[in-house]
Amino acid sequence: MIAPGASTAADSTYSAPVPTVRNFGRNLRFRPATIARPRDRDEVRAIVRAAPRLRAVGAAHSWSPAIVTDGTLVSLDRMRAPIALDRGRMQVTVQGGMRLHELNAHLAGHGLALTSLGSIDQQAVAGIIATGTHGSGARFPCISAGVARLELVDGRGDVVTLARGEPDFAGAVVGLGALGVTTAVTFDVVPAFQLHDRTDRAGFAAAVAGLDAAVAASDHYKLWWLPPGDEVIVYDRRRTDRPASDSALRRFVKDRVVSVGVYRALVAVGHASGRRWIPGINRLLTREAGRPLDRIVPSAVGFLTPVPPVHREAEWAFDARDAAALLPAYRAELLADGHTYNFIQEIRWSAADDLWLSPGYQRDTVWLSLYNIDRRNWAAQLARFETFARAHGGRPHWGKEARFERAYLRQQY
Repeated sequence: MIAPGASTAADSTYSAPVPTVRNFGRNLRFRPATIARPRDRDEVRAIVRAAPRLRAVGAAHSWSPAIVTDGTLVSLDRMRAPIALDRGRMQVTVQGGMRLHELNAHLAGHGLALTSLGSIDQQAVAGIIATGTHGSGARFPCISAGVARLELVDGRGDVVTLARGEPDFAGAVVGLGALGVTTAVTFDVVPAFQLHDRTDRAGFAAAVAGLDAAVAASDHYKLWWLPPGDEVIVYDRRRTDRPASDSALRRFVKDRVVSVGVYRALVAVGHASGRRWIPGINRLLTREAGRPLDRIVPSAVGFLTPVPPVHREAEWAFDARDAAALLPAYRAELLADGHTYNFIQEIRWSAADDLWLSPGYQRDTVWLSLYNIDRRNWAAQLARFETFARAHGGRPHWGKEARFERAYLRQQY
């Protein structure tokens, strides 16, 4: 994360010494020549015009090396305000540095919501859309597909606005920061809605056997698997207008006491055991986290999970038509690689979109992850998973860890 540094209200850059920058996943650590923290679009323009080379960063809640630079790092941390709300068009415009949880709260205050969300809400909106971040739901594309308009400052320091339907728009939304610094984003919004959130467990083989019907019946379906368990945790979330039925106390116990306190304690015990206890702990966590749950909650509550402990993370997008064959192969791959994984592995779905660099470009997608808190042998784990992913035509998530080799990517887009 970016340290508070030595900036003042009258100064948009850090004075020397420039602090070291680290991301949430702790896989990146670098020291730029300058960290600039503009407060508005005009300051962004001045910074871009003065810098020979730069990168932009939102919340640094990504594993991607796209923020790394030894030049100027432009932080959007001061550009987090709402700009406009258009009820006629059902659109909201916010500055690029606004955090997703801030946007969710802003919309909820007006009886509105984004149509789909991922599992975490700590990211900046500019980073979310630039990396193609997604939730889960076979009929819902990535969050970037909900962008109606984009404002950025390009490499010349000029302001460029692009709207859906314009020739360059589909190439700019998932843009990895390569085309400029995103200063404002306009999202499509919908009336606030509730989710009927049902959680249960199923055998891995049984979940695969009923996969197509389960995914089709649910609005937002996903699976969690903790290797080497024989069961998965099933999340079936369906949109509803029925009133909320969950209590703040139950959410606190589930999302704070169990999902944070108990989970992190068990993970620490497993790590301290030299991995010996991790398989048993993972089975215990599957039973506890997969206890039957049936509740109705606001969408932002139902979509989100508590912020996890620091971990390493990779995720690849595959053709959803291959899901039933892919999942057993994916399970076999992780069980055969000789490693332990003291973290959930997430299996999600998203609909196709038309954004050129989106991993869901022109194909419905099933997402398979490789997550681990235990960093020992992570490089070997990641390399083996990438070999598996490429053999099955996967596309890497731009915000997570991968080699991002140009020749392979050209084949996939």
